[in-house]
Amino acid sequence: MKSITKILVFRLSSIGDIVLTSALIRCLKKQYPDAQIDFVIKKQFKQLVEFNPHLHTIYTINSSEGIRGLKKVKAAIKQEQYDVFLDIHKNMRSLFIMVGSGAKKKLTYKKHILKRTLLTSLGLNKYKTITPVYQRFIEAAKPINVQNDSEGTELFIPSNIDVKVLQVLLSNGLIGDKPYVLFCPGASFKNKQWLPERFVELAKYLLDKEHVNVVLSGGRAEEDICKYILQETNGRVVDLSVRFTILESAVIAKYAKAVVANDTGMLHISEALKVPVVGIYGPTSRQFGYYPILEKSEVVEVDLPCRPCTKMGAHSCPKKHWKCMKEITALMVYNKLKPLIQE
Repeated sequence: MKSITKILVFRLSSIGDIVLTSALIRCLKKQYPDAQIDFVIKKQFKQLVEFNPHLHTIYTINSSEGIRGLKKVKAAIKQEQYDVFLDIHKNMRSLFIMVGSGAKKKLTYKKHILKRTLLTSLGLNKYKTITPVYQRFIEAAKPINVQNDSEGTELFIPSNIDVKVLQVLLSNGLIGDKPYVLFCPGASFKNKQWLPERFVELAKYLLDKEHVNVVLSGGRAEEDICKYILQETNGRVVDLSVRFTILESAVIAKYAKAVVANDTGMLHISEALKVPVVGIYGPTSRQFGYYPILEKSEVVEVDLPCRPCTKMGAHSCPKKHWKCMKEITALMVYNKLKPLIQE
Protein backbone atom coordinates (compact mmCIF):
# COMPACT_ATOMS: atom_id res chain seq x y z
CA MET A 1 0.00 0.00 0.00
CA LYS A 2 1.26 3.48 -0.88
CA SER A 3 1.75 6.16 1.74
CA ILE A 4 -1.34 6.94 3.81
CA THR A 5 -2.54 10.51 3.33
CA LYS A 6 -6.30 10.30 4.00
CA ILE A 7 -7.97 8.45 6.87
CA LEU A 8 -11.66 8.30 7.76
CA VAL A 9 -12.88 7.36 11.26
CA PHE A 10 -16.51 6.30 11.63
CA ARG A 11 -18.25 6.53 15.03
CA LEU A 12 -21.80 7.87 15.19
CA SER A 13 -22.57 7.68 18.91
CA SER A 14 -22.83 7.80 21.85
CA ILE A 15 -21.18 10.39 24.09
CA GLY A 16 -18.87 8.02 25.95
CA ASP A 17 -17.80 6.04 22.89
CA ILE A 18 -17.06 9.21 20.94
CA VAL A 19 -14.88 10.56 23.74
CA LEU A 20 -13.08 7.21 23.82
CA THR A 21 -12.14 7.60 20.12
CA SER A 22 -10.02 10.64 21.01
CA ALA A 23 -6.98 8.50 21.87
CA LEU A 24 -7.21 6.73 18.51
CA ILE A 25 -7.38 10.05 16.66
CA ARG A 26 -4.29 11.36 18.47
CA CYS A 27 -2.35 8.14 17.85
CA LEU A 28 -3.28 8.21 14.17
CA LYS A 29 -1.96 11.76 13.92
CA LYS A 30 1.29 10.82 15.64
CA GLN A 31 1.87 7.96 13.22
CA TYR A 32 0.75 9.96 10.18
CA PRO A 33 1.37 13.63 11.03
CA ASP A 34 0.77 14.82 7.46
CA ALA A 35 -2.38 12.79 6.87
CA GLN A 36 -5.87 14.22 6.60
CA ILE A 37 -8.01 12.59 9.29
CA ASP A 38 -11.78 12.96 8.92
CA PHE A 39 -14.67 11.78 11.10
CA VAL A 40 -18.29 10.63 10.65
CA ILE A 41 -20.65 11.30 13.56
CA LYS A 42 -24.31 11.92 14.37
CA LYS A 43 -25.21 15.59 14.14
CA GLN A 44 -26.19 15.95 17.81
CA PHE A 45 -22.75 14.82 18.99
CA LYS A 46 -20.64 16.92 16.60
CA GLN A 47 -19.45 19.31 19.31
CA LEU A 48 -17.50 16.47 20.93
CA VAL A 49 -15.09 16.33 17.98
CA GLU A 50 -15.40 19.61 16.10
CA PHE A 51 -12.65 21.36 18.08
CA ASN A 52 -10.18 18.48 17.88
CA PRO A 53 -7.10 19.93 16.18
CA HIS A 54 -6.17 16.54 14.71
CA LEU A 55 -9.35 16.37 12.60
CA HIS A 56 -9.87 18.00 9.21
CA THR A 57 -13.43 17.34 7.97
CA ILE A 58 -16.39 16.19 10.05
CA TYR A 59 -19.32 14.54 8.28
CA THR A 60 -22.58 14.62 10.21
CA ILE A 61 -25.51 12.26 9.86
CA ASN A 62 -28.97 13.49 10.77
CA SER A 63 -31.05 10.53 11.91
CA SER A 64 -34.26 12.23 10.78
CA GLU A 65 -33.06 12.09 7.15
CA GLY A 66 -32.95 8.28 7.19
CA ILE A 67 -31.45 6.47 4.21
CA ARG A 68 -31.37 9.70 2.21
CA GLY A 69 -28.94 11.24 4.69
CA LEU A 70 -26.75 8.15 4.67
CA LYS A 71 -26.59 8.16 0.88
CA LYS A 72 -25.61 11.82 0.85
CA VAL A 73 -22.71 11.24 3.24
CA LYS A 74 -21.69 8.08 1.39
CA ALA A 75 -21.45 9.99 -1.89
CA ALA A 76 -19.28 12.68 -0.29
CA ILE A 77 -16.99 10.07 1.23
CA LYS A 78 -16.64 8.17 -2.04
CA GLN A 79 -15.40 11.32 -3.77
CA GLU A 80 -12.56 11.60 -1.25
CA GLN A 81 -11.12 8.14 -2.03
CA TYR A 82 -9.72 7.50 1.44
CA ASP A 83 -6.64 5.36 1.95
CA VAL A 84 -8.09 3.96 5.18
CA PHE A 85 -11.67 3.59 6.44
CA LEU A 86 -11.65 2.89 10.20
CA ASP A 87 -15.03 1.56 11.28
CA ILE A 88 -15.15 2.08 15.05
CA HIS A 89 -18.91 1.61 15.22
CA LYS A 90 -19.45 -1.59 13.27
CA ASN A 91 -23.18 -1.51 12.61
CA MET A 92 -25.42 -1.59 9.54
CA ARG A 93 -24.99 2.13 8.84
CA SER A 94 -21.20 1.98 8.96
CA LEU A 95 -21.25 -1.12 6.72
CA PHE A 96 -23.55 0.63 4.25
CA ILE A 97 -21.18 3.58 3.95
CA MET A 98 -17.97 1.54 4.02
CA VAL A 99 -19.04 -0.78 1.18
CA GLY A 100 -18.55 1.16 -1.99
CA SER A 101 -16.67 3.97 -0.22
CA GLY A 102 -13.66 3.49 -2.46
CA ALA A 103 -11.35 3.23 0.56
CA LYS A 104 -8.21 1.25 -0.21
CA LYS A 105 -8.06 -0.35 3.23
CA LYS A 106 -11.01 -1.08 5.52
CA LEU A 107 -10.46 -1.76 9.21
CA THR A 108 -12.92 -2.52 12.02
CA TYR A 109 -12.62 -3.01 15.76
CA LYS A 110 -13.56 -6.18 17.60
CA LYS A 111 -16.83 -5.99 19.51
CA HIS A 112 -16.48 -9.46 21.08
CA ILE A 113 -20.20 -10.03 20.58
CA LEU A 114 -20.05 -13.77 21.33
CA LYS A 115 -18.08 -13.31 24.56
CA ARG A 116 -20.40 -10.52 25.62
CA THR A 117 -23.52 -12.58 24.93
CA LEU A 118 -22.19 -15.62 26.79
CA LEU A 119 -21.42 -13.45 29.81
CA THR A 120 -24.73 -11.59 29.95
CA SER A 121 -26.99 -14.51 28.98
CA LEU A 122 -25.29 -17.54 30.52
CA GLY A 123 -22.82 -16.09 33.01
CA LEU A 124 -19.90 -17.67 31.14
CA ASN A 125 -16.81 -15.46 31.29
CA LYS A 126 -14.63 -16.12 28.25
CA TYR A 127 -12.66 -12.87 28.57
CA LYS A 128 -9.03 -13.91 29.11
CA THR A 129 -7.93 -10.30 29.37
CA ILE A 130 -9.87 -7.09 29.95
CA THR A 131 -8.96 -4.38 27.46
CA PRO A 132 -10.45 -0.88 27.80
CA VAL A 133 -12.58 0.07 24.81
CA TYR A 134 -10.39 3.04 23.91
CA GLN A 135 -7.45 0.65 23.56
CA ARG A 136 -9.51 -1.69 21.39
CA PHE A 137 -10.25 1.26 19.12
CA ILE A 138 -6.51 1.83 18.77
CA GLU A 139 -5.88 -1.87 18.18
CA ALA A 140 -8.19 -1.65 15.16
CA ALA A 141 -5.52 0.54 13.53
CA LYS A 142 -2.68 -1.85 14.33
CA PRO A 143 -2.51 -3.11 10.69
CA ILE A 144 -1.39 0.38 9.69
CA ASN A 145 1.24 0.47 12.47
CA VAL A 146 -0.63 2.70 14.91
CA GLN A 147 0.41 2.17 18.53
CA ASN A 148 -1.08 3.21 21.85
CA ASP A 149 0.81 6.21 23.25
CA SER A 150 -0.57 5.55 26.77
CA GLU A 151 -1.75 9.15 27.14
CA GLY A 152 -5.42 8.27 27.61
CA THR A 153 -8.38 10.17 26.26
CA GLU A 154 -8.85 13.89 25.71
CA LEU A 155 -11.52 16.47 24.99
CA PHE A 156 -11.02 19.87 23.38
CA ILE A 157 -13.08 22.82 24.61
CA PRO A 158 -12.70 26.29 23.04
CA SER A 159 -11.85 29.14 25.40
CA ASN A 160 -15.10 31.05 24.82
CA ILE A 161 -17.16 28.10 26.08
CA ASP A 162 -14.81 27.66 29.03
CA VAL A 163 -15.10 31.33 29.96
CA LYS A 164 -18.88 31.35 29.63
CA VAL A 165 -19.34 28.46 32.06
CA LEU A 166 -16.59 29.64 34.38
CA GLN A 167 -18.53 32.87 34.87
CA VAL A 168 -21.57 30.85 35.95
CA LEU A 169 -19.45 28.86 38.37
CA LEU A 170 -17.99 32.07 39.81
CA SER A 171 -21.43 33.65 40.19
CA ASN A 172 -22.52 30.61 42.20
CA GLY A 173 -19.48 30.81 44.48
CA LEU A 174 -18.06 27.56 43.18
CA ILE A 175 -14.55 28.74 42.33
CA GLY A 176 -12.32 29.50 45.29
CA ASP A 177 -11.18 27.93 48.55
CA LYS A 178 -14.12 25.55 48.72
CA PRO A 179 -14.04 23.00 45.88
CA TYR A 180 -17.07 21.18 44.56
CA VAL A 181 -17.98 17.60 43.77
CA LEU A 182 -20.06 17.11 40.65
CA PHE A 183 -22.96 14.64 40.65
CA CYS A 184 -24.13 13.25 37.30
CA PRO A 185 -27.19 11.24 38.37
CA GLY A 186 -28.49 10.38 34.91
CA ALA A 187 -27.94 7.50 32.53
CA SER A 188 -29.35 6.54 29.16
CA PHE A 189 -30.99 3.44 30.64
CA LYS A 190 -33.05 3.20 33.81
CA ASN A 191 -31.22 0.23 35.32
CA LYS A 192 -27.88 2.07 35.12
CA GLN A 193 -29.14 4.89 37.35
CA TRP A 194 -28.21 4.83 41.01
CA LEU A 195 -31.19 5.62 43.25
CA PRO A 196 -31.92 9.37 43.56
CA GLU A 197 -32.36 9.01 47.34
CA ARG A 198 -28.81 7.64 47.56
CA PHE A 199 -27.50 10.73 45.79
CA VAL A 200 -29.35 12.74 48.44
CA GLU A 201 -27.69 10.74 51.23
CA LEU A 202 -24.29 11.15 49.62
CA ALA A 203 -24.81 14.90 49.24
CA LYS A 204 -25.64 15.17 52.95
CA TYR A 205 -22.51 13.20 53.89
CA LEU A 206 -20.37 15.57 51.86
CA LEU A 207 -22.05 18.78 53.00
CA ASP A 208 -21.98 17.77 56.67
CA LYS A 209 -18.57 16.12 56.86
CA GLU A 210 -16.40 17.71 54.17
CA HIS A 211 -15.40 21.23 53.13
CA VAL A 212 -17.00 20.98 49.67
CA ASN A 213 -19.95 22.14 47.62
CA VAL A 214 -22.10 19.72 45.64
CA VAL A 215 -23.16 20.52 42.07
CA LEU A 216 -25.71 18.68 39.90
CA SER A 217 -25.43 18.27 36.16
CA GLY A 218 -27.65 16.64 33.55
CA GLY A 219 -29.83 17.15 30.54
CA ARG A 220 -33.58 17.44 30.16
CA ALA A 221 -34.01 13.76 31.07
CA GLU A 222 -32.36 14.36 34.45
CA GLU A 223 -34.31 17.50 35.33
CA ASP A 224 -36.71 15.79 37.73
CA ILE A 225 -33.95 13.81 39.46
CA CYS A 226 -31.90 16.95 40.01
CA LYS A 227 -34.93 18.85 41.31
CA TYR A 228 -35.58 16.00 43.74
CA ILE A 229 -32.00 16.06 45.04
CA LEU A 230 -32.15 19.85 45.39
CA GLN A 231 -35.42 19.66 47.30
CA GLU A 232 -34.39 16.81 49.59
CA THR A 233 -31.15 18.60 50.54
CA ASN A 234 -33.12 21.77 51.37
CA GLY A 235 -31.47 23.70 48.56
CA ARG A 236 -27.95 23.09 49.84
CA VAL A 237 -26.69 21.81 46.48
CA VAL A 238 -26.28 23.83 43.26
CA ASP A 239 -28.43 22.57 40.40
CA LEU A 240 -26.86 23.34 37.02
CA SER A 241 -28.85 20.77 35.05
CA VAL A 242 -30.71 21.32 31.75
CA ARG A 243 -29.29 24.74 30.88
CA PHE A 244 -25.98 23.65 29.28
CA THR A 245 -24.80 21.87 26.12
CA ILE A 246 -22.60 18.78 26.28
CA LEU A 247 -19.38 20.78 26.04
CA GLU A 248 -20.60 23.36 28.54
CA SER A 249 -21.41 20.56 30.96
CA ALA A 250 -17.90 19.26 30.34
CA VAL A 251 -16.53 22.56 31.65
CA ILE A 252 -18.46 22.03 34.89
CA ALA A 253 -16.71 18.67 35.20
CA LYS A 254 -13.35 20.20 34.33
CA TYR A 255 -13.32 22.45 37.40
CA ALA A 256 -14.67 19.83 39.81
CA LYS A 257 -12.53 18.25 42.51
CA ALA A 258 -14.10 14.89 41.64
CA VAL A 259 -17.13 13.54 39.79
CA VAL A 260 -19.68 10.93 40.86
CA ALA A 261 -21.36 9.35 37.86
CA ASN A 262 -23.19 6.30 36.67
CA ASP A 263 -21.86 4.26 33.75
CA THR A 264 -22.53 7.03 31.27
CA GLY A 265 -20.98 9.64 28.99
CA MET A 266 -20.16 12.23 31.66
CA LEU A 267 -17.90 9.71 33.38
CA HIS A 268 -15.77 9.44 30.25
CA ILE A 269 -15.87 13.19 29.63
CA SER A 270 -14.58 13.82 33.14
CA GLU A 271 -11.73 11.38 32.70
CA ALA A 272 -10.81 12.89 29.34
CA LEU A 273 -10.36 16.16 31.26
CA LYS A 274 -8.20 14.31 33.84
CA VAL A 275 -10.74 14.73 36.63
CA PRO A 276 -11.01 11.61 38.84
CA VAL A 277 -14.38 9.90 39.01
CA VAL A 278 -16.21 7.53 41.28
CA GLY A 279 -18.14 5.37 38.86
CA ILE A 280 -21.27 3.55 40.03
CA TYR A 281 -21.74 0.29 38.14
CA GLY A 282 -24.78 -1.95 38.40
CA PRO A 283 -25.90 -4.11 35.45
CA THR A 284 -22.66 -3.68 33.47
CA SER A 285 -19.21 -5.01 34.31
CA ARG A 286 -15.49 -4.46 33.83
CA GLN A 287 -15.17 -7.00 31.02
CA PHE A 288 -16.93 -4.71 28.55
CA GLY A 289 -14.13 -2.15 28.77
CA TYR A 290 -16.03 0.94 29.93
CA TYR A 291 -14.63 1.23 33.44
CA PRO A 292 -12.62 4.32 34.48
CA ILE A 293 -9.06 4.48 33.20
CA LEU A 294 -7.43 7.15 35.40
CA GLU A 295 -5.29 5.78 38.21
CA LYS A 296 -7.08 7.91 40.83
CA SER A 297 -10.60 7.01 39.68
CA GLU A 298 -12.66 4.51 41.66
CA VAL A 299 -15.49 2.06 41.02
CA VAL A 300 -18.32 1.13 43.36
CA GLU A 301 -20.14 -2.12 42.62
CA VAL A 302 -21.52 -5.20 44.34
CA ASP A 303 -20.68 -8.77 43.43
CA LEU A 304 -23.84 -10.59 42.33
CA PRO A 305 -24.27 -13.80 40.30
CA CYS A 306 -26.68 -12.01 37.94
CA ARG A 307 -24.13 -9.38 36.96
CA PRO A 308 -23.63 -8.39 34.24
CA CYS A 309 -27.08 -8.72 32.69
CA THR A 310 -26.52 -6.22 29.88
CA LYS A 311 -23.77 -4.42 28.03
CA MET A 312 -25.64 -1.24 27.13
CA GLY A 313 -28.25 -1.07 29.87
CA ALA A 314 -32.01 -1.64 29.96
CA HIS A 315 -35.12 0.00 31.37
CA SER A 316 -35.93 -2.85 33.74
CA CYS A 317 -34.21 -5.50 35.85
CA PRO A 318 -34.47 -9.05 34.44
CA LYS A 319 -34.62 -10.41 37.99
CA LYS A 320 -37.05 -7.72 39.17
CA HIS A 321 -34.96 -6.97 42.28
CA TRP A 322 -32.40 -4.41 40.99
CA LYS A 323 -30.00 -5.45 43.75
CA CYS A 324 -26.98 -4.30 41.75
CA MET A 325 -27.97 -0.69 42.40
CA LYS A 326 -30.03 -0.98 45.57
CA GLU A 327 -27.17 -2.63 47.48
CA ILE A 328 -24.76 0.21 46.70
CA THR A 329 -25.02 2.50 49.72
CA ALA A 330 -24.18 6.17 50.00
CA LEU A 331 -21.52 5.28 52.57
CA MET A 332 -19.80 2.96 50.07
CA VAL A 333 -19.56 5.78 47.54
CA TYR A 334 -18.55 8.33 50.17
CA ASN A 335 -15.66 6.12 51.35
CA LYS A 336 -14.32 5.91 47.79
CA LEU A 337 -14.81 9.63 47.24
CA LYS A 338 -13.30 10.88 50.48
CA PRO A 339 -9.60 10.35 49.56
CA LEU A 340 -10.12 12.19 46.27
CA ILE A 341 -11.50 15.33 47.92
CA GLN A 342 -9.17 15.34 50.91
CA GLU A 343 -5.87 15.16 49.04
